Amino acid sequence: MTKPDKQSRVELIGSWKQQPLWTLTYTAPDKGPLYDQGDQQIVKADLTLSMRVTSPNTRTSPWSEFGAAKSNVRFDYAGPVAGKYKGTVFTDGRAELVMKLSDPAVRESALHIKDAQNNPERTFPSFNGKSIPGAKQPLHRLIDRAKQDENRRVAIATCNEVWGDYSGSGLQCDEYPFSSTYEGANQKDSAGNLVNRYSARLIDGKDNGDGGNMIKDVFTINRILDNDPFYVTIVP
Repeated sequence: MTKPDKQSRVELIGSWKQQPLWTLTYTAPDKGPLYDQGDQQIVKADLTLSMRVTSPNTRTSPWSEFGAAKSNVRFDYAGPVAGKYKGTVFTDGRAELVMKLSDPAVRESALHIKDAQNNPERTFPSFNGKSIPGAKQPLHRLIDRAKQDENRRVAIATCNEVWGDYSGSGLQCDEYPFSSTYEGANQKDSAGNLVNRYSARLIDGKDNGDGGNMIKDVFTINRILDNDPFYVTIVP
């Protein structure tokens, strides 16, 4: 990695006022394939701000604060799965998908998620003690398309079992957690058994599509990579 020539700045307050912005550029070599070929090229860093103020007045004690601010940062070259090919993320930030029940475009999607999060035992597959993550426990993005297809296959099987043949109805099988998450319908325990912490429901096809587009937007805007956590919140 190439570091900047100047890595620390010690100046008077007046100089900081005149030039408050200070940029440090670290450059990592661009090696290896993009994530599509199995490499996200991730570099993690901890940024720490320490401050020390002194005065020419010998009667004034110097003031110091080490670790005044800290932040975890991730640099990556993940390719198209993250929107822009290269990017930087403050990983301590909370990534969140927010859907509104009052939004007519995704009302059925939002209602399905609300029911799954708050009354999971009333969703299909139905059983006592069922719980579904996403509100307090995060979901984690899944990029592997073959595994996404397996999540959809399990969810669609549930829709077919509960509602029968719905072809030509304009309805689609909506699953929550989303097929693009590790918590999707095909999630299994250590013994290889389905954990069934999901809900499948028939909803309007266009509503389902618009909801899917919202999920993709959250992934790219927040630069959520494979196995990155995010939350889902439903509001009025």
